[in-house]
Amino acid sequence: MNIDKIKKMIMPFVTDAGKRNKLLFVIAGIFALFIIKEIVFKKHAPQMPPKPVQTAVAYTKDAPVYIESFGSIFPPEDVNIKSQVEGEIKEVHFKDGQDVKKGDPLFTIDPSTYQAQLAKTKAQIVQDQAELNLKRTTLERNKKLLTDKLISQQQYDQYQTDVDSSTAKLVLDQASAELANINLGYCHITSPIDGRAGKRMVDPGNIVSANTGPTLVNIKTIDPMHLDFTIPERDLPRVRQAMDAGMLKVAFTVQGDDKNSFEGDIIFLDNTVDNSTGTVMMRAKCDNAKRMLWAGQFANIHLILNIEKDAVLVPYPAVQIGQAGQYVFVVGADNKVELKQVSIGNRQGDDIVIRKGLSKGERVVTVGHLGLSPGAKVEDLTAEQQTKDQGPKTKK
Repeated sequence: MNIDKIKKMIMPFVTDAGKRNKLLFVIAGIFALFIIKEIVFKKHAPQMPPKPVQTAVAYTKDAPVYIESFGSIFPPEDVNIKSQVEGEIKEVHFKDGQDVKKGDPLFTIDPSTYQAQLAKTKAQIVQDQAELNLKRTTLERNKKLLTDKLISQQQYDQYQTDVDSSTAKLVLDQASAELANINLGYCHITSPIDGRAGKRMVDPGNIVSANTGPTLVNIKTIDPMHLDFTIPERDLPRVRQAMDAGMLKVAFTVQGDDKNSFEGDIIFLDNTVDNSTGTVMMRAKCDNAKRMLWAGQFANIHLILNIEKDAVLVPYPAVQIGQAGQYVFVVGADNKVELKQVSIGNRQGDDIVIRKGLSKGERVVTVGHLGLSPGAKVEDLTAEQQTKDQGPKTKK
């Protein structure tokens, strides 16, 4: 309250000098009472109690530096089995979802037609061989007659032509027999790879066409598996540097299984940047001996570039965001908080790396940030909360 302002507001309306002096005396008294009230109130005003918080101590450990991405798991070999000959499916030699080895029988196509074709071509070969032998004998016999000039050169050339023609026919029939034998082999369809069979798509008794018919079954390799993913173009220099140093690794989890983590080795970095997305495709090879990875699964990926030694970590909830960036509240020995601006790194589970602004051993607020300000006094309830979380101890 400003007494001079009050006087300027009231004095123009009071013309009598005596009344004016009395009024000034009253105003001065009111002002004095107001000052006394303010002093007494401040002296006896209740102090703000310490704000309850929970804290954690910053610690150090080796922490991976990584790039986050996502990708899909797929088999290195994925084969659709089709019939290479036309015929009726006679037998199926596997069950849906069965593991198969390379060379294991899958289907049998009716071989009778192809067995007959092979027998026919073999008989034709025998006939051709007999004819060729006869014509060779005739040629040899007439060679002497030609020397004695008992036959003409033209007649002798005809005998030679007959031998050449029979030789060609024999070769042709031998090729036909080989083709018939190949087709007969195609009647017995086997697995071309080690893997796992999918659902059988065609049942026994159906007639299938050669090459253009339906897929009979799909076979996919199970171990190992491939993991395809992309990285932003801006991270390409760091990735190439880590790859050249032999430090690049992949750690990932799959949807629905956050308890198990998997690892892989980088085997491929694409030779171009996708201009439509600004990303580069990469591929990792992953061991799957325990059959825990499945083709088509979605994966959350950490592409590990290197290991940061003795990194400072705090629980992730300790880091807050303000107008000046990330910060933490540090609790001092007098239980008063201090605001510190920090620079953060990668998350490590429930914790996060603090790259700048915090040292090992400092105590930071993890719960109770609302209403805190620099210099505020706090009460640390961490131990009490941990006791509650553990529950009451049962007597034995």
